[in-house]
Amino acid sequence: MWRTAVVVGAVLQVAIPVVGFPLGLDVGRVSDDNPTLVEPAGYAFGIWTPIFLLCFAYAAYQVLPSQRSDALLGRIAPFAALVFVSNGLWQILFPLRLFVAAQVVFVLIFVGAVVAHLLVQRGCDPRNRAHCWLAAPTFGLLSGWVTAAFLVGLATTLVGLGELGTGSAGALVGAGLLLLGGLISAAVILAGRDGPVLGYGAYAAAVLWALVGVVVNQYGSSLITTIAAVTAAVAVVAVLLDTLRRSRPPTAGRSTRQRVI
Repeated sequence: MWRTAVVVGAVLQVAIPVVGFPLGLDVGRVSDDNPTLVEPAGYAFGIWTPIFLLCFAYAAYQVLPSQRSDALLGRIAPFAALVFVSNGLWQILFPLRLFVAAQVVFVLIFVGAVVAHLLVQRGCDPRNRAHCWLAAPTFGLLSGWVTAAFLVGLATTLVGLGELGTGSAGALVGAGLLLLGGLISAAVILAGRDGPVLGYGAYAAAVLWALVGVVVNQYGSSLITTIAAVTAAVAVVAVLLDTLRRSRPPTAGRSTRQRVI
C-alpha cells in the first residue's frame, strides 16, 4: 500500500501544478505578492526538475517485483509517500493563500524528507548499488532543498499573515532563519555521514544551491541576510569537507604514523 502511495504521490506532485496553473494555482505569483529578504533567485527553483526526475525513477524502482522484499525500501515508503503526497497538497494550499495550513503541510514534507534521507544514509547496503546510486541522491537532493525551502516558506508565511515586512525586522528574522538553516543542515550532514557520499553530498549541494540563490537575489536588498546566507554556506561547506576528509580510508603510512604517535 505504501509503495503504491509513493508512485501516486510522485505523479501528484508534478500533475497538480501542471493542471492547477491554468486554473489560477500559481505558486510563483503568490510568492511574488509576498516578498521576503530570504527568497532565492528564480533560477534556483529549477532544482525541482532533477528532483522530480529522481523521484519518478525511485518510485518506479521501489515497486518492481524484484524489490518487494527489500526491507530498507519498505521502511522508506511511508515517509516517501508522506513527502510526495504532501508536496502535491502544498501546491494547492499555498496558491489559495492558506498560508498557515500550507506551512503545517510543509512541516510534514520537511520531516518526511529528512527522515527518509537519514534512513537511506544509515541503512544503505554498499553491495546494493541501487540504494547508493538512486535512493541516496534522490532523498539527499530532496531533503536538502526542502530544508532551505521550509525556512524560506516560514518567512513567506509571516509576510502573508502581515506579521513581517521587508524592513529591518524582516532582515533580522530572515538572517536568523538562514543561520538556523545552516545549523540544521550541518546537523543533518553529520547525522548521515556514515552513509553514501552521494546522499550527504547531494543534501549539501541542494542547501548551498539555495543559499547562493539567496545571495544572488538579496545582496542588493539586504546586507544582513546576505551575510547570514554566506555564513550559513561557509558552515555547511566546512562540515561537508570535514565529513569527506573523515570518510577517506587512511593510507598505510598515515596509519603507521598515527599508531606511533
